[in-house]
Amino acid sequence: MGIDLAFCDEDLAKALTALADDGDATAALDLIAGTPDVHRREQVVSVLGAGGVPRLELLRELAQTQAYRGERWLLLGATLSAAAWGVRDAAGSNKRIDRRIIAQQALVAEARSALRQAALVDQDDAVPWSELAGVVIGAPLHVTEPADAFKRACVLAPGLYLAHARHLVGHTRRWYGSPYRVLAFARARVAGRPDGHPLHALVALAHIEGCVDGLLRGNVLGRAWRAYRYLGDPDVLRETDAAARRLLAGGGRYDAHPWTMAAHQAFAALYHQAGDDGRARPHLLRGGDRPTVWPWRYFGDPERLLSAARRRAGLTGC
Repeated sequence: MGIDLAFCDEDLAKALTALADDGDATAALDLIAGTPDVHRREQVVSVLGAGGVPRLELLRELAQTQAYRGERWLLLGATLSAAAWGVRDAAGSNKRIDRRIIAQQALVAEARSALRQAALVDQDDAVPWSELAGVVIGAPLHVTEPADAFKRACVLAPGLYLAHARHLVGHTRRWYGSPYRVLAFARARVAGRPDGHPLHALVALAHIEGCVDGLLRGNVLGRAWRAYRYLGDPDVLRETDAAARRLLAGGGRYDAHPWTMAAHQAFAALYHQAGDDGRARPHLLRGGDRPTVWPWRYFGDPERLLSAARRRAGLTGC
């Protein structure tokens, strides 16, 4: 699945290296437990969850050893969630697809249990619900489970970036929604947000999903034509430009927000796919030189695509 690296957080970088490379979860657990800001906490948990996949057995042991520690269940749940999506993304034959589905469902069930335990230990924490809203899209216990988890996250902490981005994906056609539902959700959730707020990126993410929807149907030529036509639609461009201006107009108010870099990369990815280097440039300047996984991965290797976008926009250090 990959690790989102669009952040500027030295403590998170150190904790990620210790966990993923050295198999030492101490710094990761201390960082989760010691992060009161819910927006940073959501990012920390997501990044460390993806980084913890190779250390899944260790994290299982740690959660069972001190079951009263909510951060242990939270890190385990986020890691199981990342592992579940990684299984889904793997390629293979039809028989392997069947085995992947079974494996994914088992990981989702285990993640659900761990995240609900984390939520039980700390009932004021929205992050377990944010993680849960994302992982149960793949295998919900009942049809409203993803929406219920998302609503709970929003009650505890309105405006969580990742909770919204994940829930937006749940409205797509591949999860039995539609492009219209995706756009309706994005528009409703962006309405009333102040300039500079990262959630303005929901508009870019929604239109990327609209483009991807066309890539999932028909033959190669038909898919390419639908994607080209979608990204060249004047109405799509006008709505995207308006949201991009709102994100850029914050006057630095949200520069320190943990998800601002990811939000700018959402617009950069859309404009890059549309071949508009000029519009991509201000977002690439603010989005950093390390990629988010989504939405870049829809179109290829995130690191290569971000580097190519930065070169085309005339930025150095790519």
